Amino acid sequence: MNRRKTLVIAAALLAASIAPQGAAAQTADAWPSRPISLVVPYPPGGTSDVIGRYLGERLREDLGATVVVENKAGAATAIGAAHVARAAKDGYTLLLSAGTTFTTNPHMNEKLAYRLEDFEPVALVGTVPFAFVVKKDLPVRDVREFAAYAKSNPGKVNNATNGQGSMVHLLGELVAQGLGVQLNQVHYKGAAPATADMIGGFVDSNVEALTSAVPNLATGRYRALAVLSAERLPLLPDVPTFRELGYPSIVGETWYAVFAPAGTPAPVVERLNASLRKIVASQGYVEFMRKHGNEARSSTPAELLELSRQQHRSWGELISKLKLKPQ
Repeated sequence: MNRRKTLVIAAALLAASIAPQGAAAQTADAWPSRPISLVVPYPPGGTSDVIGRYLGERLREDLGATVVVENKAGAATAIGAAHVARAAKDGYTLLLSAGTTFTTNPHMNEKLAYRLEDFEPVALVGTVPFAFVVKKDLPVRDVREFAAYAKSNPGKVNNATNGQGSMVHLLGELVAQGLGVQLNQVHYKGAAPATADMIGGFVDSNVEALTSAVPNLATGRYRALAVLSAERLPLLPDVPTFRELGYPSIVGETWYAVFAPAGTPAPVVERLNASLRKIVASQGYVEFMRKHGNEARSSTPAELLELSRQQHRSWGELISKLKLKPQ
């Protein structure tokens, strides 16, 4: 009798240990069986929205399920991110994140309703490169001449930003520190007015995303001295990197990536990652991203997690050094 009871208990324990794995596998096999929501934490019409809709259409083709883009804008992506953090852990709600969501926001907003630990990283889908530009009549021809000019005019060289604590502001400070110069950071309420005053010659320099920089450079509205990427960019092949000019600390960009709520079954994350990497590697996607001033780039979930953690640390150090206060 005792032997029979022992066998029954052992069988029950074995079944219990297998059940979660079987359930996860069953979930992954059935996924996706209904529409997927891709949350874009920006308003409709912008670059992030356009990328989200392109990815949604390609995912529909690859996964065989409708992907609905939901725009949940506000609080520098925090509203959309918090929504996804609270969503069901089933692979049907995803976030198209900006790099700032996890790298700079936590240092600049002490009331965030999410943490990196609330998400499963899925895949990087692109990078946003930047160029350091100067007004067309600034009397400098290259980076070294700009550094000399700024040193001879301390605090008088005006550098435009998209707002205090923005990525463009931090990149502008990165340039100033890397060159060892003092720049007067002029904060605007967004990219459009900063670019307008750059074109008008009311400010001397700016760190511009290639989305707006490339067409303005092509028409001679201002000039590019260097790019902040680690390597030269296909969209600006004749513009050197700061690194190759001897300024290795001036490397910076942001990125787009897809995240799911923490606890999403690993097989679902793996399938999503495989699908996104296939899309990102396609020539159509490469050309689409360059059209919008970005570069196609993918990753494994582990690589995306490490990138998020590393940039969270590095931007946090700069924010602390600048004594920028959370809002």
